[in-house]
Amino acid sequence: MQRLVRRAKPLVVSVGAALLAAGALSSALGQGERRSVRDGVFSAEQVARGERTFDRVCLDCHEIEEFTGRGAYLDDVEGRTVWQVFDYIWAEMPEDRPSSLEPEEYADVLSYLFSVYGLPAGPEPLPTTRAELRRITIEPPELPGS
Repeated sequence: MQRLVRRAKPLVVSVGAALLAAGALSSALGQGERRSVRDGVFSAEQVARGERTFDRVCLDCHEIEEFTGRGAYLDDVEGRTVWQVFDYIWAEMPEDRPSSLEPEEYADVLSYLFSVYGLPAGPEPLPTTRAELRRITIEPPELPGS
């Protein structure tokens, strides 16, 4: 019995050390850089495509004014991650055909909405993966003098 314990003990230490190392690696890989929609997290090309998709699909039920200015939809989701909004519109929109668009089309529409809300485009497109979108927080645009 004592012999079995001696063999098991180093194994437990080894497994524990491996789990600790794997956890640290996973944590480091999953952290990523946290960003805000103010940081240019979508591209101008996405905005153009998103406007076309919005006009073709969303305009049947929504007016662009719902997404612009203070008190608009994006004010209601301030502080949430882009993933939370992306996941919602993917699961619920369009109302008569939820999840019928490609993930890139949903990202394009969000980029268009961010743009009309007053947020800046950047060099890279808005990603479509949960992990990347969870690192981006929704904030209102910076107003002049703030």
